[in-house]
Amino acid sequence: MPWIQTYTPAGGSLGLSALVAGVPLIVIFVCLAVLKMKAHNAGPLAVASAIGIAIMVWGMPAKLAGLAFMQGAAFGLFPVFYIVITTLFLYNITVKGGQFEVIRASLAGVTGDRRIQALLIAFCFGAFIEGAAGFGTPVAIAGATLVGLGFRPLYAAGVCLIANTAPVAFGAIGIPVVALAGVMGYGDDGLMKLSTMVGRQLPFISVFIPFYVILIMVGFKKTIEVLPAIIVCGVTFAVGQWATASYLGPYLPDIISSLAAMAALVVLLQVWQPKEHYVFDHETHTGTREQHHYTAGEVFKAWTPYLALTVMVLLWGVPSIKTELEKSKVVITVAGLDNMIVKKVSKPEDGLKKITAVSAEADKLLVSLPASEPKLAGIITMLNELKGLEEKFMPVEQGLTGKGAILTEERNSGFNAIAKKSADIQKLVKDDLEKNKVTAKDQFKPLGKATADQLPINLPAKYNFNFMSAAGTAILIAAFFSALLCGVGFGDVFKLAGKTLYNMRFPAVTVASVLGLAYVMNTSGMTNCLGLVFTKTGHWFPFISPFLGWLGVFLTGSDTSSNVLFGGLQKATAEQLGLNPILTGAANTSGGVMGKMISPQSLAVATAACGMVGEEGTLFRFTLKHSIFLTIIVGVIVYLQAYYLQWMIP
Repeated sequence: MPWIQTYTPAGGSLGLSALVAGVPLIVIFVCLAVLKMKAHNAGPLAVASAIGIAIMVWGMPAKLAGLAFMQGAAFGLFPVFYIVITTLFLYNITVKGGQFEVIRASLAGVTGDRRIQALLIAFCFGAFIEGAAGFGTPVAIAGATLVGLGFRPLYAAGVCLIANTAPVAFGAIGIPVVALAGVMGYGDDGLMKLSTMVGRQLPFISVFIPFYVILIMVGFKKTIEVLPAIIVCGVTFAVGQWATASYLGPYLPDIISSLAAMAALVVLLQVWQPKEHYVFDHETHTGTREQHHYTAGEVFKAWTPYLALTVMVLLWGVPSIKTELEKSKVVITVAGLDNMIVKKVSKPEDGLKKITAVSAEADKLLVSLPASEPKLAGIITMLNELKGLEEKFMPVEQGLTGKGAILTEERNSGFNAIAKKSADIQKLVKDDLEKNKVTAKDQFKPLGKATADQLPINLPAKYNFNFMSAAGTAILIAAFFSALLCGVGFGDVFKLAGKTLYNMRFPAVTVASVLGLAYVMNTSGMTNCLGLVFTKTGHWFPFISPFLGWLGVFLTGSDTSSNVLFGGLQKATAEQLGLNPILTGAANTSGGVMGKMISPQSLAVATAACGMVGEEGTLFRFTLKHSIFLTIIVGVIVYLQAYYLQWMIP
């Protein structure tokens, strides 16, 4: 018999149960933020606590808890970590071939104005690196470049951290959104909707960030002097981010929007320049540009690996190509876990009311459908059969009244029979009657809603291994192609592959354990328990939801980890409140990016790259107010989308 999820196992108290359910999250946060443990050590400890609580408090069979962890860890390694590995492999190839240095030097040599340099390097180039590699590299490379050009370390680090908010949600070829879709239980359609929703939230921030960064750096008056550059940069990036996220998916928004913004800014500088080059007070010259002797052809060649990446990912998204590649997909059913967990099991006394509701909807349809119409004979027969199943099921519910939400063999069989008949009815309606306009659109929707309300939900457990159609495979092909373009030899390519795998061994443990943690919490019911608590925020939850993501990124340093930890919670709470989970899921990642600038990991990378080791506290105080301010803006955007701009939700 399937195991039934429960949400109040601790003495029947939702509050106490939620406190216990939050222990794994507290474990990982304390390990990271207080004990300063490495993430690959903190993750397994959190998993151990989650499995222990699931078994001992929630009463989840140990076999189910173990299988849930294994499924989550497997999803973490493929497709999530597969994209990370291939992305960094491509990046390492461009570094080895010298192409990345050409890219960096060519951008640093465009202008001597510090404000334009901040736009080009901190915002545009940082976004490009975030999309191409992620995992701390944008702040490290862009920050070090700005310091080398003459920026004070604090400004270089602070500017890069704040500028890096815009692209983080789509970093490392869209990993945060891919992982979010996975823990929320969405397939390709849901992934596309999440990408679209994030693309309708973050561009409002992206268009503002260039102005905000320069304002922080030089004040209002000096900012207005370069307003044309700010507008071109911000608008181009925001439009590119919106269009790519909405129509191409989560893999390329950073790459395409940053390339477009860089190109637009360089073109603008050919016809417009600020009246005078701005330099900092400590500088005695009029602004220096990094000198290089690369030709236009060499600069173009340096960019070709990422052009190849863009082309390959675009090709992999073409429906006809994707369909062909999907033919090699292997769907693995997780035996022993698939359909062995059920949720939303009603009490028998409530089940009697639901039987009445389904029968009433069936009667309404039988009255409205003309029996003389031959094309309706099949559906009329099926509706009568459904009514017969409901009548047969009534004595079962009556016999179990007062025994709580239990699932006996007889009750489970009744549910299964009703579920099968309901599915057959909806299939006939959708594929035939509505398609051929025999019945009105949505005429059967009330019946479908009534049966869905009656039936428990069996949780499927299937693992999709789609190597050929995976985005990581497109990136891998682009990497090998780039090796040829960059002149990196066959032996060096394999050395780089080995080096990349070795360097990412600990992040692999982190990703697998965090995804496994999320799956255990989701399947046991702990996530839903926490979601029920957050429903107490009621009307204000859309405003609060970005702060959950912000908190997660602040403590873990990763938008991906935050999405994995809180994605299921966002979905559960939204469903309880009657909100669209796509909105709150996207809010988690959109709000999360604002926590990146204050996370201990980001601060450590920034101070190390900018020669400020030991000054993490100073940098934290510099960025904290900006982090909170920008998160509040995201909260307002999500609140408006929830209640006043609902047309923006896909």
